Amino acid sequence: MPKGRRPSKQVCATLLRWVVLLALGVVSTLVLGSLTPLTPTPAAQEVSQPLAGPAAPKADERTLLFVGDIMLSRGVGARMQAEKDWAYPFEKITDTLRAADLTIGNLECPVSDGGKNQHHLYSFRADPKTLAGLNDAGFGVVSLANNHMYDWGAPALLDTVRRVREAGVRTVGAGQNDLEAHYPLVVDLAGVRLAFLAYVDVEPKNAAAEPDRPGVAWLEAERVLADIRFARSLADVLVILPHWGLEYAKLPSPAQVELAHQMIDAGADLVIGSHPHVIQPVEPYHGRWIAYSLGNFVFDQKDSATHKGLMLKVTLRGKQVGDLTMIPITINQYFQAEITPSEEPAPKTARKSRKSGSPPPVARPF
Repeated sequence: MPKGRRPSKQVCATLLRWVVLLALGVVSTLVLGSLTPLTPTPAAQEVSQPLAGPAAPKADERTLLFVGDIMLSRGVGARMQAEKDWAYPFEKITDTLRAADLTIGNLECPVSDGGKNQHHLYSFRADPKTLAGLNDAGFGVVSLANNHMYDWGAPALLDTVRRVREAGVRTVGAGQNDLEAHYPLVVDLAGVRLAFLAYVDVEPKNAAAEPDRPGVAWLEAERVLADIRFARSLADVLVILPHWGLEYAKLPSPAQVELAHQMIDAGADLVIGSHPHVIQPVEPYHGRWIAYSLGNFVFDQKDSATHKGLMLKVTLRGKQVGDLTMIPITINQYFQAEITPSEEPAPKTARKSRKSGSPPPVARPF
């Protein structure tokens, strides 16, 4: 903020809401437990976090695993029904998902047997039984801030929040009102406090939560940056999960790049995007990482480009982000995610010198 400039009314109102929440003890109930396109090689690529501090002992390492869009309705749901197996989409990759200390994805559909079809261009709604598979696969956090979460209206959205949490998976980005939708999810991971914020800016706009209406957290730059500054004080590592951009585009828009940079400058450590259904670049910025789109993880789209996705394994050393590993995945003809077979030896770990100003070679600058 320029020197001498007063905070906007929206920022002041946001800060006032957080003060009220803190006074009412809401924090204790919501802290749960605690460019050029990037074409990754089939083998996992590993690079180190630029400008990170000295490596901590191995005993202090924790791993986060991020995946892309997870849609459990339509053809995917029909396949699970036919197989009589709610974990079927994940069975070829479950060991990898479970191996992480915390696995995070975007749940691209309401999971409910209620609500009213809003007749969007595509309206998804998954059988609540699918949550058993999501839990069995090892997911710990899912973002609900996406353009399909309102496909069956507010009742189905709220039912999804309830059912997912009851299944043992934490949620972020949706709730009873805008305060709950925008409030950071804080997870204590063996003494490391992680905060997650999730947003969407893809229509329908009427899915946005309001002070007196359920919905999703809408991505508005000023509000988002205020949320980040608030959440920064709650966590050691702050992760932003935006659902944004143009479907099937290989690159983010200039506006996305600018906002992602602003998110990092405001205090975010990781920005992990979704929605385009294809992989977009991974960019190092000011010692932090931005993944504009991980593509699909479990989906039933026909275009072969949507059958490719990316998992990101982030290693935490102590309370800092360390190495980042890129793991390409393929969605097979049965809508199952599996690690893309290696066609060549995995490249050696590319590590940036702590004294060097050049970024690691994983993603070329825009």
